[in-house]
Amino acid sequence: MIEGDDRVLRRTLRVAAVRDGQVELEADRLSACRTCAVKAGCGTGALAEMIEGRTLRISVARPDHISPGDDVTVALPAGAFLGAAGLAYLLPPFALVVAVMVCAGLGLTDRATFAIGLGALALSFWPLRRVDRAGRLMAAMQIETVHPADRVS
Repeated sequence: MIEGDDRVLRRTLRVAAVRDGQVELEADRLSACRTCAVKAGCGTGALAEMIEGRTLRISVARPDHISPGDDVTVALPAGAFLGAAGLAYLLPPFALVVAVMVCAGLGLTDRATFAIGLGALALSFWPLRRVDRAGRLMAAMQIETVHPADRVS
């Protein structure tokens, strides 16, 4: 149970595999596009249809007494989620805009602005990759409850 923070995101996932002290969890990707009235003319709706049916797979530390087929409720502090979302969705456009503004202020050519902007955009993903490689987001995710699958003997 995550203590000290009442802002916690919870989701029930299915255990796909158990190996090497890790639990591999899977869930269907969620999208509001299925019920949206304007999905036919929306680019996001088109992307959602392309990945429809694909499952999201993540690995977390393995607690005792868990096996494939069980359902588990995982909890993630909202702060950890918001930090990762900020790195993924706010930092790259911010870095691109700042790079283009600096280039425009210096009077650089369009080609130079493009190259510097592209480089800044690429570099802006480095902090997210570093957090992902360190496993900080997945370390913040904990399994709260295990719902054993009905086993037929």
